[in-house]
Amino acid sequence: MNLRDKLSWLNDQIAIRANAIFATMGFFWFCLVLTLLPLKWPATMPFVQYASSGVLQLVALPLLGVGTILAARSSDQLAKEQHDAVMETVNDVRQMLTELHQLHLELNIRVNEVLETPPLEEPPPAP
Repeated sequence: MNLRDKLSWLNDQIAIRANAIFATMGFFWFCLVLTLLPLKWPATMPFVQYASSGVLQLVALPLLGVGTILAARSSDQLAKEQHDAVMETVNDVRQMLTELHQLHLELNIRVNEVLETPPLEEPPPAP
């Protein structure tokens, strides 16, 4: 693993962990208390403004965006795998239905031979 891969892995881990922290009720309550501090202590207003505009908007929002993209990437991969599995099952069922239809026609011919009646006409194949 080269330095670029290690850095990419580290960035992904930071974004995922930050997303897990920022998307909690605990972080919501922290932000609520932070915004209410200047009501009791007006001198804290510059710090609250810096924290909300500097830290939360410039740092947290990009981290949340990257974390969301990473979460969607794994979700998209899972959806693709599920789709592929379902399509494989559908193709197997189609093949079994074709074989079953062929067996039905052969059985119909044999039964008609035993009963000496004209065989059924083969219906058009299913799409």
